[in-house]
Amino acid sequence: MKKTLIVSFSALIFLLTFIYVITPSSTLFRYMISSERSVAGLELERIKVDELEIEYLRGGSGPPLVLLHGFGADKDNWNRISGYLVEHFDVIAIDLPGFGNSTRDIELDYDVFSQVARLKQITDALNLVEFNLAGSSMGGYIAGNFAAQYPRKVKKLWLISPFGVASSETSEMFTATQKGLNPVVLPRTETEFLELFDFLFVNPPFIPSVVIQHLALKSEERVKINTKIFDQIHRMNQGKPQPDSPLDRVLKNYNGSVLISWGEKDRVLHVSGAAVLKQIIPNAKIEIIQNVGHLPMVETPLAIAESFLSFAAAP
Repeated sequence: MKKTLIVSFSALIFLLTFIYVITPSSTLFRYMISSERSVAGLELERIKVDELEIEYLRGGSGPPLVLLHGFGADKDNWNRISGYLVEHFDVIAIDLPGFGNSTRDIELDYDVFSQVARLKQITDALNLVEFNLAGSSMGGYIAGNFAAQYPRKVKKLWLISPFGVASSETSEMFTATQKGLNPVVLPRTETEFLELFDFLFVNPPFIPSVVIQHLALKSEERVKINTKIFDQIHRMNQGKPQPDSPLDRVLKNYNGSVLISWGEKDRVLHVSGAAVLKQIIPNAKIEIIQNVGHLPMVETPLAIAESFLSFAAAP
């Protein structure tokens, strides 16, 4: 009997391994991402806004919390943290136009003003009158500009390692671009994507190799449009970013409640940006996450979720 069980178990392992090997990576990716969304309590939804098709994840209950991903990323960057947020908020993680499975049209403009205008259209279409707004990196740049333009719509603003702090110290990534190197967040090959993955984290979270391979392939396919968006958002000049609408200008004397979360060892955007924003925003709270890189909501989702929950609960 014992021998039979061992043989059966070995056969099962062989079968599962065989299925894994022969299944296309895109299919495995969809299955794994779908499972991750389900665990987080998120469901996939779509909405048409004028000529744009917008895909987003939504789940939970409570006041709305809109989440904006960073450059080159998509709505699934929020899966791991959303599991800690859905009990308190109606979580809405959007694929910004140009990214993920939302409309990607090389003929459109993707500068910060265009994206803020589209975000207004999207939130109006979702019937969101007042909501909490969070953004990571490029998403933080867009979120900060949205809040400055529509302060009555944003209840609490959460900026996670945001791009657009013009007077911050130069980060490791932009030091490299000033020497003529390709921006690490704009990978053109699978090798460069793997280098990006190492660059983003101090202690990389476990992500199955099939997911990394799939994302690397998508990055290669989207180099042209990603390059256009990178240029329009960052406005590079001799390797230095010159943002159209710097956060340390548009948020000066912003009166809303703001939480600024930043990884201490962020190599993409220098952590000094947090102190710069604190100086100009009266009601800002800073949270520097020790020994963490550019994406704390992926690297340490529980810790950063608890920080936001505490912040959101405060009057």
